[in-house]
Amino acid sequence: MKSRAVILVVALCALLGAGVFSWWKVRAEDVPGPAVPPSAVPVAQGSVPRAASPAVPGAAPTATPAPNAPLPPLPGSLQDTEEDGAVLVDASGHLVPNADLRRFFDYYLSATGEEPASLIRERILTALRAKKLPSAAMDEAVQVLDDYLSYLEAARGLASKGSAATMDTAERLEALRKLRREHLGPGAADGLFGKEEAVDAVAVERLKLMKDASLTKEERERRISELEERLPPDVRASREEAVRPLRQQAVEQELLAAGATREDLHQHRLSTVGPEATERLEALDAERAQWKQRLADFRAKREALGRAEPDATRRQAAVQRLLFDSFTPEERLRVEAADAIDAASGSPGSGGG
Repeated sequence: MKSRAVILVVALCALLGAGVFSWWKVRAEDVPGPAVPPSAVPVAQGSVPRAASPAVPGAAPTATPAPNAPLPPLPGSLQDTEEDGAVLVDASGHLVPNADLRRFFDYYLSATGEEPASLIRERILTALRAKKLPSAAMDEAVQVLDDYLSYLEAARGLASKGSAATMDTAERLEALRKLRREHLGPGAADGLFGKEEAVDAVAVERLKLMKDASLTKEERERRISELEERLPPDVRASREEAVRPLRQQAVEQELLAAGATREDLHQHRLSTVGPEATERLEALDAERAQWKQRLADFRAKREALGRAEPDATRRQAAVQRLLFDSFTPEERLRVEAADAIDAASGSPGSGGG
């Protein structure tokens, strides 16, 4: 009877042990580790071999947080900020490597120096997991992340080489372009850096044209205009929007210098920028004219004080009272800036202080 009881106890222990082992195995498989398994559909072909967890440039390595361990609070530079960039997936469930993805990585990498390398990488992985990406896209995102970290390390190494000091701008940009394709592959490199590289290439060619003394002004302007056509459409549009007010002002100054009347200028604005913009420009003209008159009145009174008060201390105090009575704190800064510009150009407008 006793032997049957012993056998029963042993059997129960064995069953209990098997159940605990099965539960532990399932839990171990469910817990996400610090890195996602490599992708079965790599997003960047021809990537260079890399470590499973590349170091973030400039940050000291440390142990990766244990699985399921809560991450520490965000570093000071990221607190009270919103995550930048985006992680996009195409219709077939694959990652779209683009400038938004790079901005997403760089948002967390901006804490380099505040946090250890492995912690920054784990933050990025945690943020990726929270997005519930399709399996293929998740694997590809980790692949691109590690390739990107590898590229950043290589770029930092390039900058530290003595030969980098002798490179001109074009050579440095070309060296970085090659590094990106070595570490990220052509597809991901074009996605993450393509637009930036196109802008850089135009900037380099533009600099060469500006330095080319053999070109006439007209030839230089024509070739620069042709260069601008190589920029991505959205970049061209934003540049055009930025320089449009300057071009408008330059044309208007030429018209006025040629004897155009205010009515001529009004009609020119209506035909080039439309009625609403014309109204805003003319309101701005009125504000500028009013400011110029106020500044001229202040300077005239300041000059009069300078002539009427021989004592330097009392004169300076009177000028300060006049300044405070005539302008708001923001306007006083404009007066000081105008005086500094006039003093640098030798204009008499800054006198009387």
